[in-house]
Amino acid sequence: MTLEIQPRRALYVYLKNNRHATQLKKFGQLTYVSQKMNFAMIYVDDIDVDQKIEKIKQYKFVRDVLQSPRPDIDPDLGDMHDDIFFENYDEESVN
Repeated sequence: MTLEIQPRRALYVYLKNNRHATQLKKFGQLTYVSQKMNFAMIYVDDIDVDQKIEKIKQYKFVRDVLQSPRPDIDPDLGDMHDDIFFENYDEESVN
């Protein structure tokens, strides 16, 4: 029996009121609720993210839903190199 890791994505759900944050548990794993900033973070499977976002947006207590860009970001920064940083630094120090 082999276990496969399911790709997941974090969703940031901005709420009008934090009372209803527990209702988000049925969409995924509720990991954090901010009392001051009125948002909740839930993890959902990456396969059906768009469908779940549309369902979450239908609730009256939800202001906005944002996806985490982390899975889409290249951890190696692609073709960015250290010399680009140093070139910009050298130009600033000359001026």
